[in-house]
Amino acid sequence: MDGRAAAESREQSQPSPLKFAGPLPRISVVGVGAVGTTLACALAARGYPVVALAGRTSTRATWLAERLPSAPAVVSPVEAVSLAELVILAVPDDALASVVAELPWSAGQAVVHCSGATPARVLAAAGEHGALYGSFHPLLSIPRLLPSSAEEVLARLEGCTFAIEAPSPLAAVLKDMASAFQARVVILEERDRVSYHLAAVLTANYTVTLLAAATDLWAGFGATREEALTALLPLLRSTLANLAQVGLAQSLTGPLSRGDVGTVLAHLASIADQKNNPHINAGLLDELYRTLGLLSLPLARAKGRVTEEQLAALEGALKAQHQPS
Repeated sequence: MDGRAAAESREQSQPSPLKFAGPLPRISVVGVGAVGTTLACALAARGYPVVALAGRTSTRATWLAERLPSAPAVVSPVEAVSLAELVILAVPDDALASVVAELPWSAGQAVVHCSGATPARVLAAAGEHGALYGSFHPLLSIPRLLPSSAEEVLARLEGCTFAIEAPSPLAAVLKDMASAFQARVVILEERDRVSYHLAAVLTANYTVTLLAAATDLWAGFGATREEALTALLPLLRSTLANLAQVGLAQSLTGPLSRGDVGTVLAHLASIADQKNNPHINAGLLDELYRTLGLLSLPLARAKGRVTEEQLAALEGALKAQHQPS
């Protein structure tokens, strides 16, 4: 940790009083994209006074303000900060440092960002004026479509996890907010953020990538990407249901869970046959299949349906390099 980061850490470690006029903080949301809109709707539905909304354009903020009577749409983030005791900065990660540096913070206020990857100290400029700062990240993939109702938003947040990085006085406020949504909480230190965000990327982003690769394979027998996705989504949903019911190891199906070396070899041969397919990168797909297979072997062992000899044979097949004929 460099000197500046250490100083910021010391500043945050000294609890500052949060000055709320009522039992719940007056909240402004700066940035009313998917995340900002979702949090503003949910907080208002749970009785939090959302007093101001600010966005790059007034259209979305005005739409939201019409549905949240206590929240006037304001164009200026400066005005939004002046009205609030807690400010949610739901702006792009790269804009956080510049936005927070331009706003008029004061002691007794708090500000949080909603980024999964960015440490809370990106908001340290607010701390220089006595405000507490932290992060409040919903571990969800939130669509940009405007919600049809507050009930839809609350249903989306129920059961999800919010990652919180904040000093204790602010962390307590953020925990209460998550509890109001019937959500879970994980407390992060700055050193935890990269692993936390990497896990989210593997789960959400790369599931989309895997499905894209799978739909490309369906094109080989004449299916469109839309038709392939329609066919594969029920399989994905059933896998998610299994994960919720029986956990990781018991949800692993397919040739690795059965010790079926022949099918693994057939898959690898099929990938090799795709080398002249302009829509598929056969080399990357081969590497991906082998890597995911090797990462899956501990789950296959934990499931308990394969012998150590079968596991060794599977590992050998996955590690063997394809020999062109």
